[in-house]
Amino acid sequence: MTWVLLITLVEIALTLTSLYLLIKDGSKPIRIWAWILLIIFIPFIGAMLYFFFGVNLRRQKLFDLKKEIDYIQFENFVKKYSAEAELSLLKRHDVTPAYLNLIRLLTRVNSSIITFNNKVRILNDGPDTFEAIFEACENAEKYIHLQYYIFIDGQLADRFITLFERKIAQGVKVRLIYDALGSWDLSNKMINKFREIGVQIFPFMPVRFGRLARLNYRNHRKILIVDGLVGFTGGINVDDKYIRGDEVLGHWTDTHLMIQGMSVNFLHFVFLSDWLFVTRENLIKPDMFKLMDNMGDTPIQIVSSGPDADYPNILQQYLYILYQAKEYVYIVNPYLVPDSTLSLAIKTAALSGIDVRIIVPRNSESAMIHWTVQSFFSRFLMAGVKIYLFQEGFIHSKVILSDDSVCSIGTANLDIRSLEQNFEVNALIYSKEETITMKKQFSAFQKNSKQLTLEEHSARPQIDRVKEKLARLSSPLM
Repeated sequence: MTWVLLITLVEIALTLTSLYLLIKDGSKPIRIWAWILLIIFIPFIGAMLYFFFGVNLRRQKLFDLKKEIDYIQFENFVKKYSAEAELSLLKRHDVTPAYLNLIRLLTRVNSSIITFNNKVRILNDGPDTFEAIFEACENAEKYIHLQYYIFIDGQLADRFITLFERKIAQGVKVRLIYDALGSWDLSNKMINKFREIGVQIFPFMPVRFGRLARLNYRNHRKILIVDGLVGFTGGINVDDKYIRGDEVLGHWTDTHLMIQGMSVNFLHFVFLSDWLFVTRENLIKPDMFKLMDNMGDTPIQIVSSGPDADYPNILQQYLYILYQAKEYVYIVNPYLVPDSTLSLAIKTAALSGIDVRIIVPRNSESAMIHWTVQSFFSRFLMAGVKIYLFQEGFIHSKVILSDDSVCSIGTANLDIRSLEQNFEVNALIYSKEETITMKKQFSAFQKNSKQLTLEEHSARPQIDRVKEKLARLSSPLM
């Protein structure tokens, strides 16, 4: 058998297999057709790209064990607290009736109960966030649990090494999950250092030959829990660009959140379920969850999503906020590549007279992302959406707020990958005080941004339009 014949047979087998999996997929037709066209018109390469990035595992058995054990173990805690939470919800007047159904929806589909006795602190940028994180970790007595999409070598990683070595000597357990793809630059030397000092460190879905489809399902969460009492989440990774900037994009602006109170239990559960999936060690035990004393008075709901969920919970959260808005919806997000449902919701809100403002970076990490994001601007601007291009470096915050009533800070981007394929987590805060605090921060972001007008955008060069159209073709694949 000649090499040419062998390669041809392999190509045919890959093409037929990928087409069969696509037809069996059951996801959105536009996504399926985009992949089919890519596979047919770019033979072999298209099929390989599909196996790397397109295989839909949502309906497969990859996450079945994780899901079943997660909810069996957590069920008693949820039942014990849910009745009390519902009674508290009915007595509260600060949570507007407009969001009662959203709260119940997310409780039903995400097992996330709204909690009230919380204290939150909105953290802006890396230096403030890491100072708060290291201070909390210094007070750890039992354990420090953390997971990051990006955790790489550098000054911050070295500081964690020093801290962890000291705390482990005091009897504190340290458990760390890093995403195998996002933390691709985390060196074996650094991993070995962590292990030598006693950190239990594991990658989330390591990339191995024969499991290339797992490249498509990444853990994009950023979570840190100290003793089950303090929790952190938001957009900030463990990467030195958060404290000294990026050589290409400049200052790296982001938003993170520190939580104390009952909601830490639900954020902790997200980490523990991922730990179970990664290590098969079940730490989802009653002593990991605490019926805490009153820490504050901020209502919070932790919303997680991923390919192991029955519903796209975070997408549902965004859609509800957009359709429920009466006055305004403000959004900050670096990756504005919405699917058709989210795009329609944004335009519908603006067309109905809602003040919809979106802040995105002026520049992006890649030309493909930049032109894909730009490709959505025309229709948004024509619908009345106000778009602002952030000028002072790169803005990486993932924030949505509305009507001085609700704001969300978390890890999920407004792209198909975050909303359908990645493991994500948001903190949804039903508080006038915190929403107004975030609104002031949004105003600060807006002052460092340039508003893009429809006239200005319509006058862009023809070559830019071509780049946008070509990049837009890839959006269903993202």
